[in-house]
Amino acid sequence: MDVFELARRYHQEIGIKEPSFATLAAEIFGELGLKIYEHLKDEGYTLKNTRFIDYDKSLVLEVVKEEKAFEILLRKA
Repeated sequence: MDVFELARRYHQEIGIKEPSFATLAAEIFGELGLKIYEHLKDEGYTLKNTRFIDYDKSLVLEVVKEEKAFEILLRKA
């Protein structure tokens, strides 16, 4: 899958609204972020928000399940 298809999926499935950030996520994390999101969704978690930290290394997925909220940090080493 090419980076533009991955960027489209980050935009549609994970909700990264800014196209350049969706492309950045696709370039840095490839399918990893999408697979993690799918697993969490299958386990009953709901995606609340996404945001970048450092703009070039870290993507935060904010998820909730029932009354519990979690932040999952994807960071490129």
